[in-house]
Amino acid sequence: MNLLQIRDEFQRGGGVYMSPRGAQGLTVSVVFTALATCFVAMRMFTRIKLMRRVEGNDWMVMIALVNSYVFMALDIIEAVSGMGVHLKDIPPHILERQMKAFWLTIPFYNAAVLCAKASILLQYFRVFPTRRMRIVCWIMITVLGVYGTWAVISAFFNCVPVAKFWDDSIKGFCLSKPGLWFSNASMHITTDIAILIIPIPALMAIDLPRRQKIALMIMFGLGGFVCITSIVRLISLKKISDSSDPTYDNVGAAAWSAVECNTGIICACLPTLKPLLARLFPGMITTFQGSRPTYGTTINTTQRTTWNGDEATISPPVEEAEYGAGDPERILALVPGSGFKKPGSEEEEKKGLTRELTQVASVPEAHPRTPTHIMDFDHAGTLAA
Repeated sequence: MNLLQIRDEFQRGGGVYMSPRGAQGLTVSVVFTALATCFVAMRMFTRIKLMRRVEGNDWMVMIALVNSYVFMALDIIEAVSGMGVHLKDIPPHILERQMKAFWLTIPFYNAAVLCAKASILLQYFRVFPTRRMRIVCWIMITVLGVYGTWAVISAFFNCVPVAKFWDDSIKGFCLSKPGLWFSNASMHITTDIAILIIPIPALMAIDLPRRQKIALMIMFGLGGFVCITSIVRLISLKKISDSSDPTYDNVGAAAWSAVECNTGIICACLPTLKPLLARLFPGMITTFQGSRPTYGTTINTTQRTTWNGDEATISPPVEEAEYGAGDPERILALVPGSGFKKPGSEEEEKKGLTRELTQVASVPEAHPRTPTHIMDFDHAGTLAA
């Protein structure tokens, strides 16, 4: 459908009713959706071109972005249908068009936010592969699945029949809109805080140089901004729920909803971008690498850290074939050269370490080195150069 067809559709539907307030809210939605698109594009480039692996958490963030696009499209319809205009000044057919779009924004907003959270949890599941962390992640994913299903279905069927949502003269039944909005917003805030807290014990226990550990904490801590946007959105929902002029006061809630769902997508992408940053800004990445061993030095393959009683390293337990030693994403994204010592014969250990070195060498490095001498394996399971 070209621009002329869109214009004709709106003319047949009663024309464009856009206020300066509505334009401001729409601008926020478009800008943050564009930012989220850029971060997802960088993430997918990193995963496909640099890491050559696309996983469930990547597809989940793509689904979140698609829902964000639908939300933005509905925001456009709201903006040209009198959002930010006083209720008394909007013709009935224009008001109906706005309310229909508003009805649809709610489930797609919830779906975008929930998929972004699920992507973050699946990333935790990969990066922190202790048994306790995986149990926590599965519990959180289950919670998201249960209350997320309710949030989306209850938004679609807030009223029975659904037309009663935008036409109160129709006989039927509606759930309390403020009650539904506030309960869902409270769950979003609660899960945001939980997702922010979950990786802290593991990050504290990882044996990293201080600068690199601080950088990681800041990166994961940026999810706290999502908590802030959720709280501000809750305040804007309170304002519209108490308003006698909802079409005029809805601008803040619409804008902060767009900010929240797109900020969640951006935060879900941040931990995956270090390979790309290493390629583009090698000096910056080197600053945070600290004094870790590199090629030509001794690498202790039996190094372990613990948190809450679980053995935890960046490389996962060897019984999980999917997360075997030498995972290039984990080595590059968090701490190079650390991992579990694989039980078994010395020959098996040699094969595992050879595979690890081969995969590390294939990952973009800030300052790549090519070993110029032969490396031998000693009987203690370490690599001596």
